[in-house]
Formats: sequence, structure tokens, C-alpha cells
Amino acid sequence: MKKERVFEGMRLSRIVVGLFVVFLCACAPVEQEVTEGILASDALFWDGQFIVADVERVVDGDTIRITNLNVDYVSDAQLVEELLQIRTPLRVRFLAIDTPEWTNEKQWYGKESTELVQQLLSEENVVIEIDENADFDRFDRLLGHVFTTQGVNVQEELLRNGLARVAYLYDDYQYVDMYIEAEAAAKDEELHIHSIPDYVTERGFDMSVVE
Repeated sequence: MKKERVFEGMRLSRIVVGLFVVFLCACAPVEQEVTEGILASDALFWDGQFIVADVERVVDGDTIRITNLNVDYVSDAQLVEELLQIRTPLRVRFLAIDTPEWTNEKQWYGKESTELVQQLLSEENVVIEIDENADFDRFDRLLGHVFTTQGVNVQEELLRNGLARVAYLYDDYQYVDMYIEAEAAAKDEELHIHSIPDYVTERGFDMSVVE
């Protein structure tokens, strides 16, 4: 009888310990889990410099605001210092593309481009890869290539769906060949912004052709 009570107590102790471990796992920071998931499953981010963050808001099709920045994977010490000094939320501008406006000004397909970004970043976490030839623009927005936590390039998706144009190529940025190819495919299919003759220009989007 005494031996059975000892075994009963041991079983109860194991159950309590097990529940405690589950509780600790449930309380682990989401940001850490997301980061470890990316590092473990997607080699895309191993060679570059990237930030893992929470999406505070999708402003429009080519701009988001982020908070809770994890800069552990940025090797540029000066950039890390700048990022840590910035009061969040930090605005991020999608590098090498331009989408129709959907803030103060309403342009055709601005709503659709914004909604696509909201859909892609619906998990609220985002990965910003820093290009070696760009960091901040003149409006103090962080420039970068934007990825979902599954490794989907948001710029490429916007271009492929005819909701963005390749733009602002002031240097030799990464992924530009891929972006141009995605834009060309959308043009061939006359998707969204490419369905309106002369709407897409080198300077942006000409609303006079649709008004």
C-alpha cells in the first residue's frame, strides 16, 4: 500500500511538471517563435540582413508601420544603432516598387493593392530584408524587401498581380530582375493597373485617363 502511494505521488509530480512546461511554452514570446521558425525552415534569410517585427498597420500598398523590432540579424552596427534609437512604430517603404495611392489621394487599384498586403501580412508578423544599397529614404522611412514569415516576397506578389509598378531604382538593388519579370507577366495579361491604357507612367499613375 505504501509503495502504491509513492508511485501515485510520482505520477502526480510528473503531471504537475508537465503542465508547468506547457504553461511556460504557451507564455514564450511570439516574436522568438517566429524568428526561430524562419531560421529553421527558410534558407532565404540566412545570407542577408533582416528584421523580424510586428505589423502595427498597413498604410497602403507599398508602406507599412512596424513595432517590436528584432534586430539580432542585422550585422551593420551603425544601422542597428539607428534602428534602436527610432521611436516605433517605424514606417517601412517597399523598396523598388510603387503602388497607387490609397491614403489622402484615392487612385484606381490603390484599394486592391492595400488589401493584398493586408491579406499577405494577416499573421501580423513580417520580415524586412535590408538591401546593401539602401536603408532610409528622405522621409526617414526604412527601405527594404518585405517578406511574409513563410518567405513570400510581397513586392513580387504585388507586381505579379498587376497592383504595382517597378520604380525608384536609384541603385543596383537585390531582386530587381525578379521584380521586372513579375511586372512583365502582369503587363502581358493586362492585369489591374495594366488594363487601363496610359494609366501607368514613369512618374506614377495618371488619373486623368480614367476621370
